[in-house]
Amino acid sequence: MRAYQTVVCLFQSAIAGGVAFGLPWIVAGGISPASTHAASTHAEHRSAAAWRAQGAVDLRLRRFDHAITAFQHSLKLQPDSPRVFYGLGVAYAGKRDSARAFEWLERASASHRYDMTEITEEANLATLRADPRFAKLLPGAADFERPFVEPVKILREWRGEASGDQFGWIARKIGDVDGDGVTDIVVSAPTHGEKGSKAGRVYVYSVGSGRLLWTADGRAGDELGTGVEGVGDTNGDGIPDVAASGPAGSGVASLYSGRDGHVLHTFRSNRADELFGNHISGVDGDGNADLIVGAPGKEGEAKNAGHAYIYSGRDGRLLLTLKGERLGDAFGSTVAGYANGKEHYLVVGAPGAGPKHHGRVYVYDDYSGKPKFTIDSDATGNALGAMFVSVMGDIDGDGMREIFASDWSNDAKGHSTGRIYVHSGRTGQRLLTLTGETMGEGFGTSPSVAGDVDGDGRDDLIVGAWQYSQVAESAGRAYLYSGRDGRLLKTFTCRTPGDTFGFDAVGLGDVDGDGTVDLLITSGWSGVTGHHSGRVFVISSGVSMDSRDQVERSSRGSTP
Repeated sequence: MRAYQTVVCLFQSAIAGGVAFGLPWIVAGGISPASTHAASTHAEHRSAAAWRAQGAVDLRLRRFDHAITAFQHSLKLQPDSPRVFYGLGVAYAGKRDSARAFEWLERASASHRYDMTEITEEANLATLRADPRFAKLLPGAADFERPFVEPVKILREWRGEASGDQFGWIARKIGDVDGDGVTDIVVSAPTHGEKGSKAGRVYVYSVGSGRLLWTADGRAGDELGTGVEGVGDTNGDGIPDVAASGPAGSGVASLYSGRDGHVLHTFRSNRADELFGNHISGVDGDGNADLIVGAPGKEGEAKNAGHAYIYSGRDGRLLLTLKGERLGDAFGSTVAGYANGKEHYLVVGAPGAGPKHHGRVYVYDDYSGKPKFTIDSDATGNALGAMFVSVMGDIDGDGMREIFASDWSNDAKGHSTGRIYVHSGRTGQRLLTLTGETMGEGFGTSPSVAGDVDGDGRDDLIVGAWQYSQVAESAGRAYLYSGRDGRLLKTFTCRTPGDTFGFDAVGLGDVDGDGTVDLLITSGWSGVTGHHSGRVFVISSGVSMDSRDQVERSSRGSTP
């Protein structure tokens, strides 16, 4: 299975009731027709979500009458569900009943709470596309304006080029590339490509001017940009560089000059049984930038527990290979690194590891290959370390960095609520546990490194919840927390259905000089230029630093 398909299955299996009826979340989530219909004998005890799930199974199996029955049961319990309106429209279209299909699809569209760009991808709606009513179901440009519930100052917005690009899969700050004194960013679109080639594209933008500085493309099938990071200056030209990877095909990781995007080094695995380049990160902090590349074993392979490879950014030499413990651990699914004069961290996620195979994160503080400590999933965990780990700044005041790990499919308050953890880099002790607010929101879809937003001398967290749906289905939300005590400082809630705001989220520092920290947050599945085209925002945190805290911070120093 290709890398993107693997991740889509993970995404879809974590969404209660399904987001897109045409994607393989049902199979990935282990929901079978037998199990859903066996439960129908206890129909009086079933929830609206359970009926929706059964209806989605029936749709996938083209059992349209069964689907209609299930969705009608769901509506009795939750009469205003736009997801069910949409499902009924698809089911009636499958029965060639266009009148009822449009009736329900128009209700879904009129709710302004469902991503109607899905109709362009839904095979069961193919017979309706020539009807003039079909185009009217699609959102217009105005539907993507004013995307936030709260007052939010938008500093920059960039949009994907085409349907299916997933622009904003990852977005990271990389330092000042164009010499204007403002940190710049890199954004990936791993499924961009002509005629569905999924070559992948990486974009570097000036935040100061908004201008596109350069792009880099993968080869057909690479899905370049599945992993991407700013890695510091590796070639000594004074300009920070960029690393990007694509695990599909044979797997590739490349190091690009931040100055103009030319390739400095390219890395490939000699193993065909792993997803080399599933993720990539820099190991930087003192100007000596190395790279760490994740390579989990491919699904179904019997001899590969997964690896993480550390390369010299200066000359491309392989410095170290880290290995997973057991087959099926998927060690190397996500990686992170950091180094300065007194600290050195390598962090590797293994979502199939741990005592119950629900995830483990390995933290190394040198190149010996022996972990300093590990972080295990808790009782409600599902896949800790599947996609997001990071090395963040000091939150406990000991002058050392901390380790962040996410399990956005954690079932703490119901299916895929999501949960994140912060552990002391010095002792391994758990410092913070934060949990999503609602079932299904997927809290934890970001490395969440915000920097010190509130000026108290401790780093804070910006945590994405890409499936938050209290305002509109899959609109998304980002939560800003104090690192000192876990207090919620602010929320940024999207009102645009299907936008998946919070797909990725990090801090940028103060890019506009107004005294507040700004945030880089993506909407990787936004339909703004077509289904799952994606968009990326730079927004102001809106949180002012208290002058007393700034004085205290300057007097005691901050994390290097």
